[in-house]
Amino acid sequence: MAHDDEQERRALRSIEAINAGANIGDEAFQLANEFTDRHTGRMTAWLKRRLHRS
Repeated sequence: MAHDDEQERRALRSIEAINAGANIGDEAFQLANEFTDRHTGRMTAWLKRRLHRS
């Protein structure tokens, strides 16, 4: 899936940034926020679909 590929590329960029001296906490925080935002969006879309069926 394209989404999985993008997620993997993002994780690899974070690892490269950390290896180059970036703050590991900041990188982890950004990855976690992206994950949360993506899943919150999916859950919101699902809930809207469910509510419109009723």
